[in-house]
Amino acid sequence: MVRSDYGFRIKHILAFSFFVLTSSALLFTGCSVTPAEGKLQVMFTGNIRGNVSPCGCKISKGGVGRLEALVQRNTDPSANWLMVDAGNFVDRAGAKGGCSEKCQFLVSSYEGLHYDVLNIARSEIAMGYETLVAMRDTVDDVEFVAANLLDVKANRPMFEPYIIKDYGNMKVGVIGLLRDADFPETSNLLDPTEMRVTSTFEAADRFIPEVAKKSNAIVLLCELSTDDLDSLIKVHPEIDLVVSTGALRSGETSTMFGKTRVLGTGSSGYNGHYAMLEFNPAWGDSTAFSDYKDALTDSYESESELNKDLLAFEVRTGTGKRGKAEKEKLEAESFEVSPASTSNRSPVNSHG
Repeated sequence: MVRSDYGFRIKHILAFSFFVLTSSALLFTGCSVTPAEGKLQVMFTGNIRGNVSPCGCKISKGGVGRLEALVQRNTDPSANWLMVDAGNFVDRAGAKGGCSEKCQFLVSSYEGLHYDVLNIARSEIAMGYETLVAMRDTVDDVEFVAANLLDVKANRPMFEPYIIKDYGNMKVGVIGLLRDADFPETSNLLDPTEMRVTSTFEAADRFIPEVAKKSNAIVLLCELSTDDLDSLIKVHPEIDLVVSTGALRSGETSTMFGKTRVLGTGSSGYNGHYAMLEFNPAWGDSTAFSDYKDALTDSYESESELNKDLLAFEVRTGTGKRGKAEKEKLEAESFEVSPASTSNRSPVNSHG
């Protein structure tokens, strides 16, 4: 779906990006069915944890505004576009869970950035059942996936286990998996009367063959470690691309597990990534692959509407380096005009 909110998305371009460092090209196999001819650009993120603003580091990095600039500059108009997040995209609003102001701004930004698929991971589950239901039912333009998260109350999967993106010249299946070992019976991350995480491997055994029959390529979004993925991919080598927020020994550098390409997201959105897959029937069950990573520093600063909205959000909430500085400036200017009035001044509006 193409919309003009930020004017950078081209129809049916699959650009799934957020953190990219190396550039490599090679052939690998693992496609689900005979590959269609075409290119798939995957822009991906993960472990953002509500960090919508650039960090206050010595070298400022990250932020949704800079991510937007990365996407605009690197979109390949000849490719199908897929933009995904592998999970842990929200922060927690304290012990009671819920979607904080940063969470709300981030999810809104993801809609504006035209994300295709968001995977549910631990940070999202920690928000609580009611918040997840509200997010699922009110966010219209983004798909959520979680193949092994059960809605106990409704006795059915809480989200779609996978989605199929049909680009005309190829079909791509995107599946999401939670790590069941992260949710033991004693876990306080979820209320077992509301939600339950079922077996990771049983969900994979059930849904991956189903996705393989319907698509030319399979993209797995998850929070799995190197050891977990090694075991999973040995059973399901038909997976073409894995994007994981888990602890990978390769970090953010792409690596091969058999014939499957595995990519790590890093954390906090400091780097931007995208991968390119090229399918050609003449190659049989092989795919050309390249991936890129770049630090989202101030070289990606722009005057876009999203960045303006972000600055306004930072000033209103007093968050982010820019917001704190601007808020202090405004308060100083107000004090100079009427020092005596500062004690009676209303607090800065902080609603989301």
